[in-house]
Amino acid sequence: MKEKSLSVFVDGLTNYFDTVSPLKAKVSTPFLIQDINEYLFDFTGIIGISGNHKGSIFFSAPRIMMVKLISEVSAQTTRDDKLLDLVGEVSNTLSGNARREFGDQFMLTTPITFMGKSQHMRVSDVTNIYVVPVMWQNMKAHLIINLNEE
Repeated sequence: MKEKSLSVFVDGLTNYFDTVSPLKAKVSTPFLIQDINEYLFDFTGIIGISGNHKGSIFFSAPRIMMVKLISEVSAQTTRDDKLLDLVGEVSNTLSGNARREFGDQFMLTTPITFMGKSQHMRVSDVTNIYVVPVMWQNMKAHLIINLNEE
């Protein structure tokens, strides 16, 4: 994956937090991983990608971060179904921003969301899987980018 592609998703994530909160999200240096399951938190949203890129984008965050984030977007509830909707919205926003950058051949699925970890979680056959640690209000989430460019 090219560095520019990585930065499109990172910029999309920081812009999302800038939009919903006066407190900035801080991104740490991306690193390569083998097993995605080690980097999943309580709530995860996934977007599948096909077309001129193939793979998936994950946004995974702990419950405490999702509860705080949902309060920033004015929701009055912290029910699990609403937190799952929100983690899907974050994933969808990141991918939608990337689609504007990469063009109409950057095809996206609707978000898939889940709670917890799954030892059965596998990613597509992609050479490199990057984790981008994100800190917001002293809480850490992960942006996981699993993408091949055609």
